[in-house]
Amino acid sequence: MVMSKRILDEKFLIQWFGKTYNDGRPCKIRRICREGPYSITNLPGDCLEHIFKCLPTEDRNCFGLTCRQWLHIQNNNREHLWFLYPKKKCAVTPKPSINPESFHVVVCKLLVRFQNLKYLSLSRLPKITDFVALTSQLFGSMVQTLNLDCCEYSDIEFSLIFSWFPRLKNVRLIWTHITDKGLEALAERCSSLETIDLSCCSITDKGLEALAKCCSSLKEVKLSGCRSITDSGISFLIQNCGELHTLSIDSCSKITGIGFLGCAQILSSLTVGGCKLNEDGINAIISGGGLEFLSFEAPCESVEVGEKSINTEAVIKILKACPSLKDLNLKNCEDVELEAWEAIGQNCKNLKRLAVYGCLKLCDLGLRALREGCNNLSSLSVDNKNSCSKSAPERFRRERPDVTVNIKCMVKKDIIQEWL
Repeated sequence: MVMSKRILDEKFLIQWFGKTYNDGRPCKIRRICREGPYSITNLPGDCLEHIFKCLPTEDRNCFGLTCRQWLHIQNNNREHLWFLYPKKKCAVTPKPSINPESFHVVVCKLLVRFQNLKYLSLSRLPKITDFVALTSQLFGSMVQTLNLDCCEYSDIEFSLIFSWFPRLKNVRLIWTHITDKGLEALAERCSSLETIDLSCCSITDKGLEALAKCCSSLKEVKLSGCRSITDSGISFLIQNCGELHTLSIDSCSKITGIGFLGCAQILSSLTVGGCKLNEDGINAIISGGGLEFLSFEAPCESVEVGEKSINTEAVIKILKACPSLKDLNLKNCEDVELEAWEAIGQNCKNLKRLAVYGCLKLCDLGLRALREGCNNLSSLSVDNKNSCSKSAPERFRRERPDVTVNIKCMVKKDIIQEWL
């Protein structure tokens, strides 16, 4: 249905808004229809907004071309704004299709035009801070989610951007040049933050301390690849952010895990692949007992996962302390033996997803223990880099048709081992 300024009949208007009140009184639309003329432009603004929200996307884009009133309604209901670019590695910022000299003008006008934006992405875009300072007071301040991935702003420029959007709750800063100073500015200006992604940024414990103290309502923090972070920074988050339920610190090679000591039960999702975990660190990580998602997989193949700290004893300890575990990733945990696989089958009654890529000591008996013990298992990811026979995964599939078995064939000595 393409909306236009043409006259609409009474039947159409009543179809949209022809209901009566509980006491039998006709609604405002019915009275308009009886009085005539039957033009949709006679509808009050709130009714037009309701119509706008019911339209498909292609019609919403044409809605504002009708008249100024409808354009105003369209602008007020625009909640998302982003720019599409070819997918490339963040380390190399692709050239934008818009001329950088005029890009700031376009962005500025759009930010002034859409006063009720909630999501804004400036990822991989040319800098705009040098041009919009004079008009930034006209921007809508309703933005709650801001994506600045791969932007090349300085700390001062980041601070200026954060000042435009004081209601921010979600921020992405992956592969940016932000440092502790920029992070401190973010914490001071946007104290209502709930989620933040600082993956591959050059921040230290000092920045995390400021963030944790000012943004105590943080619920999700991603620090993957932040190699300067230590256990002290993690401790600041654990002690100050009582609502924190998701934390990603994979490839943070200076973390041993001791900073998790005293973590709350609300911490339910943790990614720690590539950390130098030790026995005390593992004990601290499971001290809360509320983990439902736990991954020891590092995104970078060159990083050793926990430096072989995740062995049979560690797995058994984790299972006993975290009975609610639903998702477990043990990729490249080469020292996990039969006793641990049996413990998973016996204790992980709530386990739904299990990844065992690169577990060299997984054998047929271990796979049998998983097959017979994990009743709620729905997904198993395994490769041929283990001690299982070629028929073991096929038997797992045959006896557990309710489980999706994802089998990955690894290359060994330039020969692909056929496992199926």
